[in-house]
Amino acid sequence: MNRILISLAIIGAVSAIVIGGTISYFSDTETSRGNTFTAGTIDISINDQNPWNESFTMSDMKPCDTEYITFKVQNQGSSANPVDVYKKITITQEDTGTLTEPECTEQGGTWNNGNCNWNGNNDKNDLSSVIWYDLLVEVYDSSGNKIWHQIIYTDDDHKSIDDVYGSSGEVYLGMIPAGGYMLVKQSYHLDPDAGNEYQGDEMTFDIQVRGEQLHEARVLENKDPNSWKLLLEDEYKGSLSYKTKGPTFDFSFDGKVPLANTKYCLWIGGTPQAGDWDADTKVACATSSGDGTISFSGNIELDKDIKNGKAWLIPEADYDGSWKAWNPKNYLWETGLIWYEDTDVQG
Repeated sequence: MNRILISLAIIGAVSAIVIGGTISYFSDTETSRGNTFTAGTIDISINDQNPWNESFTMSDMKPCDTEYITFKVQNQGSSANPVDVYKKITITQEDTGTLTEPECTEQGGTWNNGNCNWNGNNDKNDLSSVIWYDLLVEVYDSSGNKIWHQIIYTDDDHKSIDDVYGSSGEVYLGMIPAGGYMLVKQSYHLDPDAGNEYQGDEMTFDIQVRGEQLHEARVLENKDPNSWKLLLEDEYKGSLSYKTKGPTFDFSFDGKVPLANTKYCLWIGGTPQAGDWDADTKVACATSSGDGTISFSGNIELDKDIKNGKAWLIPEADYDGSWKAWNPKNYLWETGLIWYEDTDVQG
């Protein structure tokens, strides 16, 4: 009996092998060939120099004197991408420079035959604490059309170089579209109250401009509606995080607005190149809490790209695609233009 079972098992196994080797299956094979993955490029130039090798001299400055530095940041080239731009000032040296009798005696020293006996006092050379700094930017597209501007600091803020760059390190200037450029305008104003202790002092510093691929975030701030200057001293601002590329516009927003218990809506878009400055696409709405905080997120199908677009957070009662009221100090505005590519859009 066992021999019969073993024989049957062997016959079954052989049959399976034979059947497996002779059955045909309908099929079709397609192959996608020559696929590529190419990394993008980020490369800015300044005043037509790459690398940038200019230096600036502001000499014989006295209290109330102002000097200006303007330069052009270019985002050009056949493979240019939109770029976020940051600026930093680093103090490399502050020293006595030319020593004078008024400088010596103002700081408790004794002047004798061209020399100062400091009498144990330290010479104060921190010019960076008494130079007021202002900063504004203008953004132009690839055709040379001005599409955006923003005032970040003015003399009236009385912000010194130390105030601006000492803690934050660098300042975000905005976004330059591919093929476009940004004018960076600054002034350096010696504090009217800078006393004799600063006579003859000298400061050297580096200016660094950094271009970086678009961050998937934008800070929204309230602004002075007359000048579009950022109002940086208050608590009203928000952070918009979003995917710069995808089939849907995926986003989240967290911040604080001036009006409590108020329905705000996030709007993006507009085509400033054509003179249409209004954000034209409603993303989402939410109601601020009792202390003004607001938070919401989601994803929507835009069916279009947003290039060089604005981003606004405005009470629903004031704006629904057209203006119903104008109370700009209650709003939050973009500090850099939006760039979003909808990967579902053909062509």
